[in-house]
Amino acid sequence: MAERFLLTSLEKHLLDSEAIKSHELREIQHRAIERGVSVEDELLTSSNVPDSVIIEFKASQLGVPFIDLEDEDPNPEIVLLISQEFAQRRKVFPFGIDSGYLKLAMADPKDIVLIEELHVMTGRNIKPYIASPGAIEKKIFEYLFHYRKKTIDELLASVGGNPERLSPKLGIEIGSIKDIQVQSETVRTINTLIVQALQYRASDIHIEPTAENVRIRYRIDGVLRELGKPLMLHVAESLLSRIKIMCELDITERRMPQDGHFRVILEGQEIDFRVVTTPTIAGEKAVLRVLDRGQVILDMKYLGFEPELIDNFRHFIHRPHGIVVMTGPTGCGKTTTLYSALKVLNSREKNITTVENPIEYRMDEITQIQVHPEIGLTFAHSLRSILRQDPDIILIGEIRDLETNEIAVRASLTGHLVFATLHTNDAAGGVTRLLDMGTEPYLMASTLRCILSQRLVRRVCRYCKQEYTPDPEYLQTLGVEFPEGEMKARYGTGCQHCFSTGFSGRTAIGELLAVNDDIQNLIIERAPTSRIRDAAMSLGMTPMRENGLYKAMRGVTTFEEVISQTEEL
Repeated sequence: MAERFLLTSLEKHLLDSEAIKSHELREIQHRAIERGVSVEDELLTSSNVPDSVIIEFKASQLGVPFIDLEDEDPNPEIVLLISQEFAQRRKVFPFGIDSGYLKLAMADPKDIVLIEELHVMTGRNIKPYIASPGAIEKKIFEYLFHYRKKTIDELLASVGGNPERLSPKLGIEIGSIKDIQVQSETVRTINTLIVQALQYRASDIHIEPTAENVRIRYRIDGVLRELGKPLMLHVAESLLSRIKIMCELDITERRMPQDGHFRVILEGQEIDFRVVTTPTIAGEKAVLRVLDRGQVILDMKYLGFEPELIDNFRHFIHRPHGIVVMTGPTGCGKTTTLYSALKVLNSREKNITTVENPIEYRMDEITQIQVHPEIGLTFAHSLRSILRQDPDIILIGEIRDLETNEIAVRASLTGHLVFATLHTNDAAGGVTRLLDMGTEPYLMASTLRCILSQRLVRRVCRYCKQEYTPDPEYLQTLGVEFPEGEMKARYGTGCQHCFSTGFSGRTAIGELLAVNDDIQNLIIERAPTSRIRDAAMSLGMTPMRENGLYKAMRGVTTFEEVISQTEEL
């Protein structure tokens, strides 16, 4: 006999207003029980119903005004009245001042104790509004640059503006190593590079010796930028020695590449730096990858994908077994998307295990394994061990060879849900790549559930955005018809917030290839990529470029940015 659920007023409202179908609500109720959360929380996590529908109903029940934070761009001075840590922990966001009252978006606007605490903290009377926890988190995320700048300014002020004295505050003091003499100038330089990378939201720092000097470049929003003056050549050797000491590498080895890592602590938050040194004709080069987990929001609804794509993707990740593949170039957000999926699936009843290199995110209640090829702990070796540990869901950092691919296939055939990443340009190319590794087509056809390919495109800066009317002839060359009256194209004029680039932050674009009977037949036939792609599009797949162009039409990014990121598609 099917389970019967007692409907809450919210659930009854959603059914009566036809915002959700009864079978969808039953699935939500079952998943809420499985994850040990309320139905409302599961509804807000899922994409079955827009958050605004749920929160507006709650607003009417509580008699509190609803605020759509998507339309709000408050002055950073107002936002910074409350610390990032407090805002995230208590799910609040200040977005304006009205007649002396601080307008505050809250997940729970009836929390009188919290309102009084904020009154004391800010020195202002509070006017509460209700917003979804996800919308609040997303808005806080959009202001990370300002939170980080304030933190670093306060940090520098605490050491009198002397970067050399930052080491103990960042948790990277290495005074125990007494045999190595490191100049104060070098310590100041390294600390400055670290602080600037965190302040600029950089994903990488490149320290590049040339014939004349040492060039420092930061990768910001996917683009390398040289900010500041080059360093003198004599600094390079001591700079690399300092970095090697921090990573516990061999400072005498300059002829072979080395890799390591170190960690800094900023406001109690751990930030990892993965370091690779490489010999060049001008001297050793170092690249420092910044793994700043606080700069990422693990919520599928706020990564940038269209609601329809999310709905389809969620359908596949809730399957009991099979392989779900993410494709795209390095740094396109594949791991972030997969961890967003794991966040949805994580529950007390699931045994989730990941095998990665490196581990980019830490998630409670799941098992995470770091591979170490140098000692024989490879992806394949780890996976063989995992399969004997009764897993429900497995995440493979990357499928690189036939052995790993075959273990993934075997795992899915024996009742496991497998997530994996792959380096290909598009979704259809992922099928061909998996087959090229040597897996039998009939096995791949029966286990592969879907392939999601993605890119990251830069967002137009909110502080210097300007609307404009694109040239109709140019739009015609793009080959996509835009609905009349929906064009809100924008570009950034350049300002201090975006380093005069016109862009700040990035958002995801993607295409989802669902493997149905037709695609399975093409896989068995070893059909070329073009035929698989055409078949997927005929079945409703929106190509990645088209997805990006619609974002440009709405002013999220620019047409030129989309074209540059999807040029090969």
